[in-house]
Amino acid sequence: MATPANLTDESPRGLSLATVIATVRRRRWLALIPLLLVLAAAASLALSLPTVWTARATMLINGQQIPEAYVRSSTAGDAEAKLLTLTHQILDGPRLSKIVEQFNLYPAMRRTRPPADVVERMRRDIRVEIPEDRERRNREARWLVFTVAYTATDQEVAVDVANTLAALFDEENRRASEQQAVGTSEFLENQLRDLRARLTSQEQKITAYKEQYLGELPEQREVILRTVERLQLQLSIAGENNRRANERRQLITQSLNDLDVASAMSTGGGATGLSGETPAAARLAALRQELTALQTTYSDKYPDVISTKEQIRLLEQRVAQEDKKAAAAQAALSASPKSGAPAPSRATRDMRLAATNPYVLSLMQQQDQAAVETKATAEEIASLNRQLALYQRRLENMPKREAELATITRDYETTRDTFRSLLSKRSEADMATSLEQGRKGEHFRVIDPARPPDRPTGPNRLRLLMVGLALALGIAGVAVVVAEQIDTSFRRAEDVRDSTGVVVLSTIPRIVTDADRTSARRQHGLAMAAMATALVLVVSGSFLVAHDNQSLVTMLSPDASAAKR
Repeated sequence: MATPANLTDESPRGLSLATVIATVRRRRWLALIPLLLVLAAAASLALSLPTVWTARATMLINGQQIPEAYVRSSTAGDAEAKLLTLTHQILDGPRLSKIVEQFNLYPAMRRTRPPADVVERMRRDIRVEIPEDRERRNREARWLVFTVAYTATDQEVAVDVANTLAALFDEENRRASEQQAVGTSEFLENQLRDLRARLTSQEQKITAYKEQYLGELPEQREVILRTVERLQLQLSIAGENNRRANERRQLITQSLNDLDVASAMSTGGGATGLSGETPAAARLAALRQELTALQTTYSDKYPDVISTKEQIRLLEQRVAQEDKKAAAAQAALSASPKSGAPAPSRATRDMRLAATNPYVLSLMQQQDQAAVETKATAEEIASLNRQLALYQRRLENMPKREAELATITRDYETTRDTFRSLLSKRSEADMATSLEQGRKGEHFRVIDPARPPDRPTGPNRLRLLMVGLALALGIAGVAVVVAEQIDTSFRRAEDVRDSTGVVVLSTIPRIVTDADRTSARRQHGLAMAAMATALVLVVSGSFLVAHDNQSLVTMLSPDASAAKR
């Protein structure tokens, strides 16, 4: 039996272009709805996003104008580290708040958000770009080129803010450098003041020690040694003089003794009627004087004292004998006054002459001189011995004083070296301060001020539309594929026969009534109304999201994102 003609489904079988077209034709409304919605959202977003402009000011960190061989700056350092520090100082909250108020930035955000959020937003819109040539920067670390950029929706505002930030870098660098130089100088001055007081205290301590042990100091060793040699030489000379004086005095004493013996022998036989002093008496008086002089210097056990006492004893006996004889002679003369006084004998006259003999007197004077010289040399020897003992004690104490003085002066020398080093550094710091105050040090210079940019940073509207179109087509295709996978209804006789194995005898076409047409028109109108409403909602939502949303421009624009990085 033949199959009727209306049972044959002309729909293509398999995955082919005709199948795709047939599927799209059947699911055209399902594909059209997401396509239109996504395209509308993308177009509204691309057209509603604000245009942002980025202004850039290029700056150069210059080294100091005076060579470092003459003046070393106290603020010198790595240029990149200094730039990082200045960036943090400039981007602080109060400073950025002043700039926001000065240029009336972010007015809508300031009405609804706290100041901290506004400052953070401005920080995101500011960037400092450093060249990527790190090898050159490491090789030439004292200078650096960098740019200060600011992104805004107004060209003139972006230019003004970028130039203001560049000027702040120069101003903040001068202020920080001058403050650092002055602070360094003040710190060194305070350290010098403390060290100066410590040095004064240590110097006073050393001076007091040297005054206390004057003569025992190590630097006086050579002087003391020469003094000891001189005293030993003087002691040797004084000893020799003392020996000669003693010998001369002994010789004179022996001569006087011999004269006494001779005088005694010449007058030994008879009485003498002497009037006046005999030579023995005169000699006795001289010896007593000499004994008195010796006893003031020496003890009774001294040999000269013992010898003098012995001579005095012998002379006392002799004088006593002479006195007895003189008394007897005087008595005999008194007993025979009438016979007439006989003339003095020759021996008596000789004795009187001997008492006034210049030679005897000269010997006695020489003896006295020898005694005085002996006493003087003995005193000199004693004085020299005392001095030698004193200097010997100083030499013995000198190692001890040297160790004590080394302990005292060690801290003083360390403090003095530190003081000299700090004094030199303070002088360098003062010159560095003058260098910074005279604006001759390291400074920031604007080599290319910010100008109105030639093209906006974002958004790239054409790119956004192309991305939206691709996204809409993809979503529409996904919707059709998903709907086809979910829908399990049979659309062709072959599908029934293939699925069930039953032979299809006939197909009945869809019978459309007036009610169906009315219902279809009603559904179509509702769908169009829903579609229009959805489009309005999507467009409005995209507009609200994109309007004045500079952050979204940054995220959607590759140039702006790269600038932020």
